[in-house]
Amino acid sequence: MNAVIYYSNTKECFNIASYISNKVSYPLKDITQLSEYTFDLIYFIFPVHYQSIPKEIIPQIKKIKANKAIVLATYGKMSFGHVLYDIQKILKTKIIAGAYVPAKHAYIKEDNCFSSYDRIDEIINLENRIDEIKFPKTKRNPLSSLFPRFRHQIGVKIIRNKKCTSCSKCNLVCQNINNGNINNKCIRCLKCVYACKNNALDFKLNPFLKRYLTKTRMNQFIVY
Repeated sequence: MNAVIYYSNTKECFNIASYISNKVSYPLKDITQLSEYTFDLIYFIFPVHYQSIPKEIIPQIKKIKANKAIVLATYGKMSFGHVLYDIQKILKTKIIAGAYVPAKHAYIKEDNCFSSYDRIDEIINLENRIDEIKFPKTKRNPLSSLFPRFRHQIGVKIIRNKKCTSCSKCNLVCQNINNGNINNKCIRCLKCVYACKNNALDFKLNPFLKRYLTKTRMNQFIVY
């Protein structure tokens, strides 16, 4: 069985995964809802968090067993660290292709959504590769893994406004929120904000994080 597996908070990875699924006619699967873990070929699309693989999905990644895989890591045009190098250590499969994909940053409202689908076609065309590839250990800020959750908890404030109808939609996408009220385990991934159809949730950045996000940004689409 082949599949397109994704993890998505801001819908960027979901949109890319949906595009691939439609092109190759493989079923689309959310990694947080997998009921089976054995496949022939998989595409795996996930976002870079703090220049790392999202910690919350690492247990699911370790369960996946496939003959071949193509992995795509989306990043918010700041830095991707060396997550493809890292995922090669924990994904139990032969990886035949991969890419770093510049996409919308979750914390930058004016960012355009991903639209470079011609580059995704380039990756799909690598599906018939036989040999495994090795990803280089690209540059990563040594401080990126230093208390990332705490840094983002003080850097990002999630705000519930008067549009909230207590519909509990946010509760369904994250266990760390209850009708717009977050708990102290919230990692500020903003999945709840992007899932709210009433626009009842918003976020505010502190001045230091806002300044950091104005630095020169990357826009490298790198295919291996």
